Amino acid sequence: MGLIRIQHLALGIALTALTAGCSSWRPPVVIKVVRTINNSETISSKDYERLREITEDAIDHIRSVDPTIRPQLTLSSQKNFVDEIEDQTRSGFGPDLLITDSDTALELYKRKLVDPIVISLEDRADTPSYLFDLVTAKDGQLVGRPVNQFVQLACFNKERLPSPPQTLEQMEQDSEENNFGMALQLKDLFWSAESFDAGEAMEAALAKLPPDAERQANVTAWLHWLENASYQQNIRFLNDQRTLRDALVAGELDWITCWSSNLRELREQMKDKLALAPLPKGPSTKLKAATKLQVWALGRNSSPTQREKSLVMIDFITKPWAQKTYALAGRNSLPVNRKAAKIVAAKIPGGTEALVMYAQESLKANAAKGQSKARVFRDPERYEAISDALLDTIYDVSSPEESSQKILKSLRESDS
Repeated sequence: MGLIRIQHLALGIALTALTAGCSSWRPPVVIKVVRTINNSETISSKDYERLREITEDAIDHIRSVDPTIRPQLTLSSQKNFVDEIEDQTRSGFGPDLLITDSDTALELYKRKLVDPIVISLEDRADTPSYLFDLVTAKDGQLVGRPVNQFVQLACFNKERLPSPPQTLEQMEQDSEENNFGMALQLKDLFWSAESFDAGEAMEAALAKLPPDAERQANVTAWLHWLENASYQQNIRFLNDQRTLRDALVAGELDWITCWSSNLRELREQMKDKLALAPLPKGPSTKLKAATKLQVWALGRNSSPTQREKSLVMIDFITKPWAQKTYALAGRNSLPVNRKAAKIVAAKIPGGTEALVMYAQESLKANAAKGQSKARVFRDPERYEAISDALLDTIYDVSSPEESSQKILKSLRESDS
């Protein structure tokens, strides 16, 4: 028995000496990170590896700030993503950090799968307030930290279309000689609704305001434009963004709506033929950038140490230096940080004027909020109701007048 005590004492002394000699050493902390990828279009293995490479590069830089952080990255399709995270979280093995879009983050919070995040007024100061609005739950809690914005643009073949249309009217005229394409998805067509101020009518309907003839007329005018566009021989509505991009690369289309998240792929395939421009303007005089907001959210199964390290990672990725570095490296997203946006706007290479324009607009305090878009997209029933009305209009099942009534009625009667 005495021998055992002596052995324990000797071991304790040895461990004490060892830790005293390595007082700066800290055990690694594994942070499970999951990032969603879009399942609304085909994702190739090359797309998958490219996204993994970009994400891993960002989190590897974080280790230079805190070497104890050991991120483990998983890429997950958005299809059934929330259900999968729920299963993992209920079993105690959920991720520590989730990188996803604002709408998914809100749904995760609604199902109690992420914790709210607290950001000081000082840290909020350099990010436009409307971006925080897009990721704020009904109870006022911030459910994720805005990090990147992916912008909707016009991508075109400048060898076939030297000058892109500036207005919707000009696009219709140019379609006599060139082929134009748009995706038949509400998220990809909502920019055109805002070109007619139709988003304001939807917001009013969501707020349960009484019907207003002028607001409804804006929605009807938007649907009339979609109907007329569908009649044009060289304006085509295809199923999704992947199909549009393939048609542009193959030369079947000369101009498409696109998202900045896909610019790298298009640059590789089209080389110098690719050019970018802002989307055409409609009757509205209000510039509203169509963006997808990427956020970082906190999982619920983290230990206190994992939560601390997760917050270190979020703090790092939202610093001006990190925001600027990754925006300029990829040339496909915009920082949410105003200071970084200012630098990016000045340094983005030629040929990406549209990104520069949106970066400059993001510096303005009165930038468009886009709340109606966020609220409509958040609710599957609302989204489906508007999507059905769009299809009925384009396929001549319902008139624009009938569809506008259907859209606003469904929004007014929904639970907000």
